Amino acid sequence: MITNETEATIDRSAQQAWAYAADILRHPDWMSVADARLIRGEGTKVGDRGRERLILGPLKWDVEFEVVEAVPGRRIVWRSVDDPRLDLEVGLDLEPAGDASTRATYHGAVQLHGRWRLLAPLLAMEASAGLRRELQRLKA
Repeated sequence: MITNETEATIDRSAQQAWAYAADILRHPDWMSVADARLIRGEGTKVGDRGRERLILGPLKWDVEFEVVEAVPGRRIVWRSVDDPRLDLEVGLDLEPAGDASTRATYHGAVQLHGRWRLLAPLLAMEASAGLRRELQRLKA
């Protein structure tokens, strides 16, 4: 399993950062995804689902995911659903760091299956850099 984590301080309250990050329709603004859409729910509660076109370097594929943890202003975690290529989990933890700033910890884990495992070394490098880029875009 490939795991990565990165941190940054965001100049917004934890509630503001969470509301923006949890909005699935805004994921293309800061995540390495395109064509985000809701499948079930509003996207901010446990059990809500979405579908996005995941972009990892030259690779692109559709991934359906579910919100598996949601604590407004504190934590949100998304997990891929029924994908034969991979198991993917991405989460964001937020901690107030003052009146108008937040310490954000962004983490991801991916397990490739079948022939996709051959891409693990490439994915490991891209995943680490990708998380840092995404968190910097969220911060901006």
